[in-house]
Amino acid sequence: MLRSALRAGLAVAALAGCVLAPTAAFAVASDGARIVSPATASADQCTVVKNGSIGAGIGIRMTMSPQGPSVTFLDPADDSPITRWGTLDRSRPALPQGAGIEEEILNPYGSTPQLLTKTDGGMDGLYGLVDFPRLPKGCSVDRATVVKQCTVVERQDIGAGTEARMTMSPQGPSVDFYDGDGSRITRLGTLDRARPKLPESAGIYEEIVGPNSWTPQLKSKTQGGPTGYAFFDFAKMPKGCPLH
Repeated sequence: MLRSALRAGLAVAALAGCVLAPTAAFAVASDGARIVSPATASADQCTVVKNGSIGAGIGIRMTMSPQGPSVTFLDPADDSPITRWGTLDRSRPALPQGAGIEEEILNPYGSTPQLLTKTDGGMDGLYGLVDFPRLPKGCSVDRATVVKQCTVVERQDIGAGTEARMTMSPQGPSVDFYDGDGSRITRLGTLDRARPKLPESAGIYEEIVGPNSWTPQLKSKTQGGPTGYAFFDFAKMPKGCPLH
């Protein structure tokens, strides 16, 4: 429960653009989350790696590149990967419950991700925050990759032989309409933040409610008369994705 509250608070702060210093928010357990080697750039000059320790005899290799952060857990005896924990990255930002330790990448799609770490069990165990190495000057997070990895599409039957393809991405929600044969209904165009509602002349009622929020909905009515409106939720983006 502590981890959940901790994680939620940190994620909100990170998405708001806040930079969290480990000493300001958490006590770092003894020698737990202390990086011991400087970051070094790879041959492509936009990937940086640094090794360190998170305590309990566990080493880590933290990598930052335009494609995002990743963490490999190491046996400090020979720097070989601890295979049972695998690698953390955008597609798998946290270890599962039961791993024996708690490790999670916070703000995995941002330019300043951090590793939330806890290797001591029980209520007395302390969480630590470890910064990933910064990208070298002139390098940046690949925004096109972020959009691609964070875009989710859901198909929704809205009645009258019409399907709404509801897309959620860092740019916000959008909707395109299709006939039963899979052809796009071009006369209806696309709904998005700039055009959240169909005109009355469309013959059906379709509107994105809350287009700037994390939880937009499609308000829909394809039949006339006293039939009420239907509300459809947009799919949630993967954990850690930003909303611009």
